[in-house]
Amino acid sequence: MKVIVANKDDYIRFNARLLNKLNTFELTGDTEDYIIHRVKLGKDTQDVSLMDSCINNLLDEQYEKREYIKLEEIQAINDLILNLNKDECHILNAYAEVNRYNVKNLNEIEELISNINDYQILEKYNLHELGLLIAEKVPGYKMDINVIPFMNFAKLAENYLFDANIKEQFCSYGLLVNTREMLDNELIQPKLEDDKVLKIEVVNKKEFEESSMYSKVTIYLPTTKERLEEKFKLINLDYNKLTIQDTHITKCEIVNFYDEILATRFNKVMEYQIEKYFKNSYTTPFHEIELLCNEVKNFDNIRMQKFLAIEEIKDNKINYIHDLVNCAKQTSKYNLLPNVNDFFDMGKYLVNETGHFDDVSLLEDYIDYYKLAKDYTQKGCTYNGKFTEYGYLMEKEFIEKENKEESENEEEFE
Repeated sequence: MKVIVANKDDYIRFNARLLNKLNTFELTGDTEDYIIHRVKLGKDTQDVSLMDSCINNLLDEQYEKREYIKLEEIQAINDLILNLNKDECHILNAYAEVNRYNVKNLNEIEELISNINDYQILEKYNLHELGLLIAEKVPGYKMDINVIPFMNFAKLAENYLFDANIKEQFCSYGLLVNTREMLDNELIQPKLEDDKVLKIEVVNKKEFEESSMYSKVTIYLPTTKERLEEKFKLINLDYNKLTIQDTHITKCEIVNFYDEILATRFNKVMEYQIEKYFKNSYTTPFHEIELLCNEVKNFDNIRMQKFLAIEEIKDNKINYIHDLVNCAKQTSKYNLLPNVNDFFDMGKYLVNETGHFDDVSLLEDYIDYYKLAKDYTQKGCTYNGKFTEYGYLMEKEFIEKENKEESENEEEFE
């Protein structure tokens, strides 16, 4: 952040026309005797120049009233801006542009930045472009190619914006939308609620199998019965009379999962499995995805890794979505050793972590960890399992059985 300030007495006396009295400061030293004349917020990699114009106009307005914005107030706004990414800086500039570079006060800017996640920019620059996008993306607006040359796309967009309570605010960045004020719609998704787990695309199975002109809807699960009724109506289905044969899921992704790497892997697994089922003449019904959602909503980091590991080792036995749901249900029946990737790692784990061996630190250089692990992980042994991309996966029943036997032996000895 940079500010241009003037000596307060000179600024008031000469209305800031003595340019040789203006100074550029990097917010250091005592500025109590200065009036802020101009600001440049953010850092060199952040362009918020249009928002700068808003604040500079505000500075001029305040001067006319003989009221002066304090440096600390500007600093507080700048601190918020420093945490914004490029897209969020574009939202600030777009907001400034559609408001003709005027804001009521600094509180308006602070509120805007604090609620920046409620704003989106759609990169369409007029009603005609927006109408074309609506026809392409929104269920119910899909049209025959022969009709397109005769469509009034601007009017279509105008009506759509009105119905969704989206105020028309085009600028050089596109269409600026405040999602807090709009109604739920298919074109612009509002801020995702924290309770959402899966984002799915659903099609009418009969239409999907019979024609390339099928409709689809996006649904975030879990959701309300009323919302599902609205969504399925868009693909010509009655949610209250839905059967397992009516729907097919073309896409399923996890949302709001804090580990981005695991989320990406989950999404790839779902893409692969859904495609595999379809090639084998199985569709993925909505009801089964609901069951999967009920399991996934309880996943933490380790349960997600267990699920992915189970899917990896059982892939050839997973023939349709119900099998995958069972994998999700079985995560509690397995133990996963995330840092054990081969027999050497397993041998080290057995010696150092299980308590089955006395202190062997003096003999560590002489132990064949690979051979030890091979012996202790054979079929029927307590630590029998499989190496996966996510670590070593073992069924719990063997370990629990061994712990029970050890406990019984200790009681007998006592």
